[in-house]
Amino acid sequence: MFTAHISADGTRRQSVFEHSMNTARLAEGYLEAVGLSSSGKLAGLLHDGGKLTRRFDDYINGISDARRGEIDHSYTGAKYLFEEILTDKGGKNKAPATLIAHTIISHHALHDWIDEHDDDYFIKRISKTDCYKEASANIKEMLLETDLYKLFEKASDEIWIIIGKLKTADKNEMAFYIGMLERLIESALIDADRTDTADFTSSRNTAFASDNSSLWTEMNERMESKMNSFESIQNSLPPREKSISERRRSISDRCADFAGHKAGACRLIVPTGGGKTLSSLRFAIKQCQKFGMDRIFYVAPFMSILEQNSDIIRSIAGDENFLEHHSNILAEIDDENEYNEYQLHTERWDKPVIATTMVQFLNSLFSGKSSSVRRMHRLCNSVIIIDEVQSVPIKCVYLFTLAVNFLTKACGCAVVLCSATQPTFEKNKHKLILDEKQDMIPDYQSDFDFFKRTELINAVIKHGFDNNEAAQFCYERFKENGDLLFVVNTKSEALRFYELLKEKAENEAYIIHLSTNMCPAHRKKRIGTLRRFLKKHKPVICVTTQLIEAGVDISFRCVVRTLAGMDNAAQAAGRCNRNGEYERLCPVYLIDLKGENLGNLSGIKNAQDISRQILLYNSDDLLSAKVQSAYFEGLYKDSGEKMAYIPGKNKTSLLELLSLNKEKYSACGKPEPDKYMAQSFKTAGSLFEVIDSRTRNVIVPYNKKAKDIIAKLNSDISPEDLKDLLRKAQKYSVSIYSGMERKLGDSGAVYTISSLNCEITVLRDEFYSSEYGVTAEGSERELLVF
Repeated sequence: MFTAHISADGTRRQSVFEHSMNTARLAEGYLEAVGLSSSGKLAGLLHDGGKLTRRFDDYINGISDARRGEIDHSYTGAKYLFEEILTDKGGKNKAPATLIAHTIISHHALHDWIDEHDDDYFIKRISKTDCYKEASANIKEMLLETDLYKLFEKASDEIWIIIGKLKTADKNEMAFYIGMLERLIESALIDADRTDTADFTSSRNTAFASDNSSLWTEMNERMESKMNSFESIQNSLPPREKSISERRRSISDRCADFAGHKAGACRLIVPTGGGKTLSSLRFAIKQCQKFGMDRIFYVAPFMSILEQNSDIIRSIAGDENFLEHHSNILAEIDDENEYNEYQLHTERWDKPVIATTMVQFLNSLFSGKSSSVRRMHRLCNSVIIIDEVQSVPIKCVYLFTLAVNFLTKACGCAVVLCSATQPTFEKNKHKLILDEKQDMIPDYQSDFDFFKRTELINAVIKHGFDNNEAAQFCYERFKENGDLLFVVNTKSEALRFYELLKEKAENEAYIIHLSTNMCPAHRKKRIGTLRRFLKKHKPVICVTTQLIEAGVDISFRCVVRTLAGMDNAAQAAGRCNRNGEYERLCPVYLIDLKGENLGNLSGIKNAQDISRQILLYNSDDLLSAKVQSAYFEGLYKDSGEKMAYIPGKNKTSLLELLSLNKEKYSACGKPEPDKYMAQSFKTAGSLFEVIDSRTRNVIVPYNKKAKDIIAKLNSDISPEDLKDLLRKAQKYSVSIYSGMERKLGDSGAVYTISSLNCEITVLRDEFYSSEYGVTAEGSERELLVF
């Protein structure tokens, strides 16, 4: 017997045969819904063929002195596929064989198929001979009862059918889709391999996901019961609230009706207050119920939106069927068993209903981490609701749209693009392929007219307001309306205008500053204070950045927004008269600032330029879908190849690396038929970031709990304690950029705790303010605490 794994206590062994069979069974099942079961099975059977040697067996049993990773066991199965199973080296089966062989080689890590020396990395790997003769003989013996030739023929046919569904005249797009297909099969293989390994080490047996049809029926009953409960109380509501409830039901009913056909990528355009979350979920449940789909994903760009809507989704799905996947959850789990169970589900995405962030969603499609690749196949045969879809970063637009095309065309997904400010993805160079019925609610304009609660007023002047003029403008609007939200583009602007407005209105209003220089726990408390003040109709002025636009459920009588994108203006307007409670059209003003210093924020500069053009040539309702579409069309036209994700000074875009990869392909001299499989997955994966991570996390002494965590980190602790404390410290941490990091360093504001080879940056007490958050100027002044 050749050994694949040994239990931690050394008492149990799993054979390569057993592990290969289990992995094949799992991968086959994972890909069945998309018609790639034979491809998954074949990859699973061959992936660990290199372990069928005496050398590897001696290593895993501790007999040899070989080091971890020294023995290349992943090339063998790929070589066997090419040399023993692929009989027609120049025929139609070569491309599918290459694709499956790629996944076998990559089941521990992504690779660039043309390496740093411009050599064909795949040919390099399958040209190896280390122990191959012994391994291939043992593969043949191990799989004697499996007709590998017939299995491969089926796998080849499957792959060509999928490629046929994706066929396009654009060669770059075709290569991109083939790359996504490779990643999909690889995802299933990685998950199957890791799941079976974990099952062996923990003595459990992971069952296949059961048929969810009964769950969709239960969820549909809960949803309809919720809808009926709204309807039953309508007659007891005041006239305005009754009409709002009736309109929300109308929107929801139209979404439910749309579920009658198998949807692809479609838009859901619903105004703020229209009940978008429940309506899209109602569609998703009915779509799953009617067409036997496996999962529902709810994807949001910001954790504030995700946390807000997760409770709604959980109430319909039930705790046992729902996974909320984002970093804030980890900080809230104290029980170790619960934590481990949660981690397992986030690694596998195996719950029927999952709410996660845009970052995690895009990472599953493009990140180089095996943990992210592993999750991708779970998206198959799912309804994917993408909330606030306009928040897809400009650099990711082409990758996002082509990935959505792949998910709908190859993976059987329905993708719902939700926003009141819909981007024009379908008009770009690399177009989003929308469903034949593009809009879930084609007659959305009547809903916008009904829910109109604000008026966006163009107060932009020729040379812009100076700081004092802008502060005075805000003060006057506050006096007219009784409260005011002022949203600016940068943290430094927020701080400056906070001070100016404090001078003008400190005796007339509560002046509150909100910034990402404050830790999450601090911001949460301040937003809670704001809500209480507004509910009691207290005079409040809040000065902040776009962090308030990220789905924060709060409502002012008046909003002033410094010029950025028209979508930002619409999001800011969503914080004004949010539920129509002020029974009038409330004003939202757009202003610009003279000599505004945006530093390296070129994205905001570009958005401002397009917005100025929109304001110059549009006298229509500036919050209308027509104006928003014109803005996005102009923005995308201006952005051009930036939407292909060009990382830093690198001239080659990630889209190019993940498609034809022409520069590398030409240098390598690969034969023509292979040009669609020359992607640089490893390089692209390492460069891919949804959010710029050039920041350092600093733990701040916000309150007693934060200070206790810092004190414990500075003591003698175990690795388990360290992990637990760092998790709990997330809500007391602030991400700072290099400029602020230098200032803090120069001021002696930070110090480092070294704990178990982990360097932890901590802020000194005097450099954290209840007014400002992190500040490079140590302050001893008396501070307002809300």
